[in-house]
Amino acid sequence: MEFICNQQYIHYSKSGFIYYFYVINKKIYMKTFHDNKIYETIKIAENIVDYSVTIDDFGNFHLISICSSGELKYSIYKDNKWDFRLLTQYDSKYYQFKNLKIFIVHEHIHILIAVSNILDSKLWILKHYYWNTQSWINKKVCTIITEKYDIPFHVDIDSNHNIHIVFKSLSNKKYQIYYCRYQATYNSWSIPTRISDPAYNHFHPFVFCDNIKGTHIVWSRYYHKNMEIFYLCLSKLNTSKSYLEQVQKLSNEKTNCTHPYILQVGNYIKVLWKQNNEYFFKTSNIFDNIWNPSTKVQFDPKYKLYTFSVIGNHYKSLVDVKIRNTYGMHINNNFFIIGIDHSDTIDKQTTNPLCTCNPLYSNDKENIDTVHLYNQINLLIDMVQDIQKKYENIDQVLNNLNDHQKLVEMKVDKLIKYDEILATADHNLFEKITHFFKS
Repeated sequence: MEFICNQQYIHYSKSGFIYYFYVINKKIYMKTFHDNKIYETIKIAENIVDYSVTIDDFGNFHLISICSSGELKYSIYKDNKWDFRLLTQYDSKYYQFKNLKIFIVHEHIHILIAVSNILDSKLWILKHYYWNTQSWINKKVCTIITEKYDIPFHVDIDSNHNIHIVFKSLSNKKYQIYYCRYQATYNSWSIPTRISDPAYNHFHPFVFCDNIKGTHIVWSRYYHKNMEIFYLCLSKLNTSKSYLEQVQKLSNEKTNCTHPYILQVGNYIKVLWKQNNEYFFKTSNIFDNIWNPSTKVQFDPKYKLYTFSVIGNHYKSLVDVKIRNTYGMHINNNFFIIGIDHSDTIDKQTTNPLCTCNPLYSNDKENIDTVHLYNQINLLIDMVQDIQKKYENIDQVLNNLNDHQKLVEMKVDKLIKYDEILATADHNLFEKITHFFKS
């Protein structure tokens, strides 16, 4: 079975640690950094064909992987160890796999994978494995006819837990872009809809869901011996018009543009693409859908670009980002994403040759124990800070109760004085006061 995965994942934790997932020689590693130093490197699994990583609301990593023998395994990283579970077993003699993806929604788990019979490597079946907190459900989403080395589909999930998929598939001898959606409320998939112009060939689709329930799709179209980048925002469609009438072209005329990605930083989305041997991006505010002119990315070409996914919504000092896939570099234990990190920042921190990212699998128990101890200290610090905040809230409540008690005591004193006055007053005055309060 041919190995095809080159995806890398990074996560910036609140405690200051950076977790880096990558594959070398079909082995998955998790490397931990702190203050630009390697604290730990763990080998997670071997003989891997593809994998995907995400994180849940409690900070636990979830990993789905499929190995050369056809075993589809789900695992969770908790209490500094990986717990593995076998989901299903494919016959690796007859099947091949691509683009394994995992999403965690509270206690629900979504896993997607493209499966193909080796006798017909262009025909792929997109499968959806779903854990509903009680049992696993296996569904066929659609059939895709694509080229042998293509990524069969791209996927993202929105804030309402709906899953959005785009894929390239052959139709009437031309490759078209299709879109379909999983509706979480009804646990059902829509029928794939073509969104591209049937007169042309289309390639490299990508879908992205922003944090205000917008769904964005980009792809490249072959036209007059050049590739052009096109964009469609599904959340801002005019229902009286067709998809084709609302598609925007982002690239310039007579340019060769491929492999676009979308990412979000704050209220802005960026579309990045490769143009010949260079990289460009365009930026738009998600509220007005107005695109700025394209910008060329400046960086030293001697550094190799990788495909990165950022797990979570933190990237360095940025706290409101979403990066499903993008181009980036790993240099001297630092990560750089083109279009976000400025070229001068990269230059200042790249005085040494590019890091080759060797596994450096460590058996040094003392070093590992130090890392675990440091992790526990950071967790304790977070717990102490939470306790301190709760104590401050309790103290404020007690102060409020104390003030309220003093107020009640003052009112009781006044009532006692009123009672003494009434006791010594004549009967007619008491009747007048009583009548006053009743009126």
